[in-house]
Amino acid sequence: MRIPNQINRDNLYSRRERISTPTQTYRRLFRLLLALVLVLMVMKQAARPGVYAIFFPETMVQIQPGPSQQEPLPSGEVSNGEPAPGLASESQTGEATEPNASTNTTTDEWETLQAEIAQQILSERGLSEAGTLDDTERTPSRMEQESLIAQIKDGTVWRAADQPALCATLALHRSPSKSRGESPGAWNQHPPFEPVVETGVLPLLQQPDVYQGRTVRGVGKLARLNRVQANSNHWGIDHYWECWLQPEDGSQRPWLTIVPDLPSGLRQLAPAETHPVSVNVASPQPTIVVEGEFIKRLSYQSANGAELTPVVVGHVHAVRSNGNRVVAAGLRSATNQSSTAPRTQSNDVSIGTLVGIATLIGLTLGIVVMWRSRVLHQRMRARRNARNVTLPTALVLATALSIGCFGHPVASAQDNSATIANSLLDVLPGFDPSRLQQLGDQMKDAAQRREAVNEQAKLVFRLKRLSDDVLQQRANEASDSAASIGDAIEVAGTIESLRLIQVPTELVEFLNLRQVVELQIQTPDSATLRLICGPLPDAVAVGDEVSGIGVALEEAESFSNTNQPPTASTVTVAAAGNLRWKPRNPTSLGWEVLGELDVDLSRLPEIATLSRQPLGDRDSTIFFSMIGAAHQAGTMTTDQQPLGPTVSAMRAAVAEVKPADLLKSPEEWLGQWIALDAETVRWTRVAIESETRQQQVGQDHYFQLDAIGDLGNVQLKIATGNGETVTMENRFPVTFVTARLPAFLGSSDALSGTVAKPVRVEGFFYRLWSYESDFMASHGGKQFAPLVIAGRWIDQTPASNDPIGVRWIGTLAAIAVVMAIAGALLFAGLNRRGDRRAKAHRGTTSL
Repeated sequence: MRIPNQINRDNLYSRRERISTPTQTYRRLFRLLLALVLVLMVMKQAARPGVYAIFFPETMVQIQPGPSQQEPLPSGEVSNGEPAPGLASESQTGEATEPNASTNTTTDEWETLQAEIAQQILSERGLSEAGTLDDTERTPSRMEQESLIAQIKDGTVWRAADQPALCATLALHRSPSKSRGESPGAWNQHPPFEPVVETGVLPLLQQPDVYQGRTVRGVGKLARLNRVQANSNHWGIDHYWECWLQPEDGSQRPWLTIVPDLPSGLRQLAPAETHPVSVNVASPQPTIVVEGEFIKRLSYQSANGAELTPVVVGHVHAVRSNGNRVVAAGLRSATNQSSTAPRTQSNDVSIGTLVGIATLIGLTLGIVVMWRSRVLHQRMRARRNARNVTLPTALVLATALSIGCFGHPVASAQDNSATIANSLLDVLPGFDPSRLQQLGDQMKDAAQRREAVNEQAKLVFRLKRLSDDVLQQRANEASDSAASIGDAIEVAGTIESLRLIQVPTELVEFLNLRQVVELQIQTPDSATLRLICGPLPDAVAVGDEVSGIGVALEEAESFSNTNQPPTASTVTVAAAGNLRWKPRNPTSLGWEVLGELDVDLSRLPEIATLSRQPLGDRDSTIFFSMIGAAHQAGTMTTDQQPLGPTVSAMRAAVAEVKPADLLKSPEEWLGQWIALDAETVRWTRVAIESETRQQQVGQDHYFQLDAIGDLGNVQLKIATGNGETVTMENRFPVTFVTARLPAFLGSSDALSGTVAKPVRVEGFFYRLWSYESDFMASHGGKQFAPLVIAGRWIDQTPASNDPIGVRWIGTLAAIAVVMAIAGALLFAGLNRRGDRRAKAHRGTTSL
């Protein structure tokens, strides 16, 4: 078979006689033109950078902060007909409001509050009032921003009360301005207390309380730009940009990010001279990275009805054009303008230049090789001569080592490094040794204790924000010398007296603390320590034990035993954030066992306030330790001392409950050892990444089991967010968490499994938790269920193959049928016999 040429019908394999007659010239020319057009189209498409993006992805261009070049919109313009924050319309809020009256009243209240906040901050820093308060473009403090964000109402449209938090956050992230005297990187002058969190849309929608106020990073494709005119504020924010992103995490929900200004490249998408209200970004859409604080979930109207979207307020951190010509040109122009050296491009390179470059490279390589050879020869000669050590040299070296002249500098360096590692001053911003010493002196003097309340509350607030891992690490790295002011010390002892101190009203909204506790405890070595700490449970009493890591507020004397780390016995005044509490008279055997198994009982009242909420960071402080404690309580024998008898008594007094009991009064069963009958549905293996949590559980994973419990003769009605009521009866979901998976439920090496088994579970009740389910999502709500941390598993599968005696019932039924048939046959035989007798009697009578 021969394949003809589609251009001129020639044979592609040989130059034989043509099979067909030659075509006309104009037809050949037309075909050549079509081929040329096809080649040009392919070349044009091949010249597009986006074609190769999938193979050679474009790198992100990090945005350097620079002065804003945007022109303001005419006053009164808003984006897409949607009112700016603080101008909620009647159709959105459902209430008719007077814009001038309500807005002015709210603005006056915030102006008064912000003035008081600024006055307090200036007084603490020792600045003059005239130099800062008159500046309408001042930068708010981080504490002021956190307090304003905490007052935002989540899940609503923009409200007037949301404007101060929005404008304060925008002021922290705006580009530097010469009028304010700021240098590039102005937003880096206000670093967050926590690192930037990589997250997506769904975590922010599901756990807004966990992420509100935290600095997050959002990545997505820019789909729409809105320019919004800001209301009057104290931070000089005239307008801002709403960037609607299409998230890259696969979520179908849009992501609203708000920035004070746009970098070069994105600014060209919405030219300032046209004053755009709203701009839809054409494909290909650029990808941007926004870093800022998550402030709320915004309710907006979409084609599907009312929807929620997370709002992140910050600045554009990086941009990738993705082949968008406007953005790419803007980024290139910004890069060229940032370079001060002139660039000259020349494509013509002379032969002499090429020869000179090649010669220079050859000479350089030769010099490097010769220098390397010389260094190697010198090392070899030095090694050969190193064996020739004279006796006087050896004596001098031995004398120097015996005197120890080289040891003192090393020891001093080690002491200095240990002292630095043990100090908490680097993680307590604003507190130096002199300030801590002054606070310690005020705590010693009874007449000055009232004046120290403000300082005590601020110090406790800083200590509460530190993680337990950081505090424990600093305490473990303690030096052998006496504790200094600001060093981490171990606090442990028995409460001799306690006093509740109310935090001043002006600090409550900033510190989120209503009261602190002043304790006087007796340490194990019979010393007395005065300690200020965070709130403790209401059940705390004199005689209870407390322990934790605190900070020393005075210099301590040298240790009598240098092998021991710094403890509270070396100082008389200290401060701590969170303390572990062990009651002298526990309310139940469950609490007593948890306290003996190193579970922080002081966190249990806080866990009770999280009922019907998803698991979050606040649960991690006690959740993992309770998993390890439940496993130990379930496997401990009676003869194990000293806790074995107590654990056995707790298991003997186990309370049998049903899901309805846990749903009715969950606070009553918190931390109690209970028994619950259920039927398993599926189990999942959950990995633990933190080494501290792995030590608490005893391994690098735990198991979560979904089960169904019997509600009994109870009908449960659950109200959802959209006003519907869901009715459940007969059965209700239950969640079990355990450190070890029972063998009868499957292999623990697998990641998940589905098994239906009737089980009896004994363990500690944790709380009611919520999670996403298809059934409740169809009704506009979330599913919640009791969460039990299991310690013992009992398989209730019947051992017999015939648990209810079906085989005996069948046998009896068969015997009854046979007897019925035999009785029927006997009855029929007797009837026939009687009939024959009657017939014979009638025949005899007739004869």
